[in-house]
Amino acid sequence: MVRKIAYLTIDDCPSDGMKRKVDFLLRNAIPAIWFCRGEFLEKRQEPVVYAIKNGFVMGNHSYDHPLFSRISLKECFKQIKITDELIETAYEKAGIERSAKVFRFPWGDKGGGFDIKKGGFFPRKGNADHIEAVQDLLKKFGYKQPKFKRINYDWYSEAGLLDDVDVYLTFDTMDWAFMNPKFGISGLEDILTRMDEDVLEEGRGLNFAGSNEIILIHDLSETAHLFEPIIEKLLDKGLKFELPEFS
Repeated sequence: MVRKIAYLTIDDCPSDGMKRKVDFLLRNAIPAIWFCRGEFLEKRQEPVVYAIKNGFVMGNHSYDHPLFSRISLKECFKQIKITDELIETAYEKAGIERSAKVFRFPWGDKGGGFDIKKGGFFPRKGNADHIEAVQDLLKKFGYKQPKFKRINYDWYSEAGLLDDVDVYLTFDTMDWAFMNPKFGISGLEDILTRMDEDVLEEGRGLNFAGSNEIILIHDLSETAHLFEPIIEKLLDKGLKFELPEFS
């Protein structure tokens, strides 16, 4: 059997606990893409520089995490540009060439709004012209979706997510959800239990051998206590962590 590959992506960095998470991943030989919020990077550059020096990739997650469907194209440009420049500065300070430009939308909202159905995000709805205009903006800034091998979920390909410039996901750890009771997750036990479910069309197919995974977790102070147990659970499931191919 082909061993299942996981691509770890971490949103909303840098928190004040980012360095500890970097060190934990290094001890476990787990590479990752960290998606930076510009407003946080302005306040805490050092953990990002530390992560870059240790081989991690920094991506753009906008400046202050708006819904891209609710802001103008001019504001979308500013959100991308300011954070792009901050990431560039961090790479320069680390003395490392920035070899990849990757982007993830806040909330998974590509510019057309989003729906939540049973915990699933379906981002390509709404204003098609605005969605394509934002994709074109990313291209002009030099952003590309890296090559994630063997992402074979039908719902993923049918939504056109493999063809977009930005990075989406196949599995949301829902670490953020314990802060909101309406999602039915009260803590770590609920999160870990959910990771053993098989609901392919809702992005809960970690036990499905037919596809690799793009996994989402967050670098938030409020969820810091969940980070290591979640990663350990993923390791227990036999996932092999890699970075995608950047071109």
